Amino acid sequence: MAKTNPFIISGRIPDEYFCDRVEESGNLVKKIEGQASNILLMANRRIGKTGLIDYCYRRPEIADNYYTFYFDILHTSGLQEFVCEFGKEVYSRLIPRGRKVIQSLAMAVRSLTPAFSFDPLSGLPKVSLEVGNVTDPEYTLDEILGWLENADKPCIVAIDEFQRIGKYKEQNVEALLRGKIQHLGNCHFIFSGSEPHLLSEMFHSGKRAFYNSTDTMELGPIDIGKYNSFAQHWFSQAGVRLDGDTFDALYNFFEGNTFCIQRLLHEAYSVLEKDDICTKEVLQQCLKEILSNNGSSYREMLSRLTTKQKAVLTAIALEGKASKVTSAAFLRKHQLESASMVQTALRFLKEDEWVSDRGNVYTLSDQFFTLWIQTQHGIEKQF
Repeated sequence: MAKTNPFIISGRIPDEYFCDRVEESGNLVKKIEGQASNILLMANRRIGKTGLIDYCYRRPEIADNYYTFYFDILHTSGLQEFVCEFGKEVYSRLIPRGRKVIQSLAMAVRSLTPAFSFDPLSGLPKVSLEVGNVTDPEYTLDEILGWLENADKPCIVAIDEFQRIGKYKEQNVEALLRGKIQHLGNCHFIFSGSEPHLLSEMFHSGKRAFYNSTDTMELGPIDIGKYNSFAQHWFSQAGVRLDGDTFDALYNFFEGNTFCIQRLLHEAYSVLEKDDICTKEVLQQCLKEILSNNGSSYREMLSRLTTKQKAVLTAIALEGKASKVTSAAFLRKHQLESASMVQTALRFLKEDEWVSDRGNVYTLSDQFFTLWIQTQHGIEKQF
């Protein structure tokens, strides 16, 4: 099909290809405009948090009246990296606002010296900032927050995978950030993350610094009926038939995971022609090709693990959803050495985000990775 693929899997999603989220986007915009408190946005991984935030940021009532920022801290390990990512995002978002704004920022944030250049393809200005440029993270953070607090428009800062700060090498980052944020009036925050149990503990436990400091939103999967209608509409526009039962099988197979569903629809849309039918068999073949194409990357990922870590990761993948992982039955089934070995390996796998913990039910963070490991062990699940 020589057309734009409507099932976007990376980058910004144009409004016409944004599926549903009418209620959720309306609620988020209302909370931003209300400015009563900061916002906690929780969801399982790859459900669509980032897309929702970006969609709301583009709404005229937000885009015309606020400075908006978003950065992801999943791969940061301490305050220095956090501040570096924050600084890069602030500079990158403000560059298009013109010289006057950038000069104002540079005057306020004197401890940072980013490098500016132009993208050779787009011709647009871009900013480069290295971790080594942040020599005094707390001081630089104060400077950035100071500029935002005194900006000529209210500011919204979304920090994704915020639960990561609980794993920083510094022990006081939660209290440090809470102490600085609570005094701001012109700058409000969206704390977003994909480990709901960790975020609930962080924001709802009276023992933690961020206790009772946010208005909470939980983002679930897109409604199956609305997603089904969306998918059928765009396939029909290309002259391809997608049966409702086929879509429902896909949706249920991935338990509503937006990224995985979108990826399969994207691949099917790209290979089918007018008058074709999108069947379960077509989707199954698309899944095989995705897993095959990712095989080299998955093997490289596994090579980073120790033998024991790999054994525990594989056991969880083979279960799909693993519970009672230190029980004698689980150890015997997967030929694992001991409960203490599992606990040690699991601690690392959770720390490095290989595995997600849903109340002592463990899954791999990447569903495609789970399916690939299963295929390597002769298990091929069907839609």
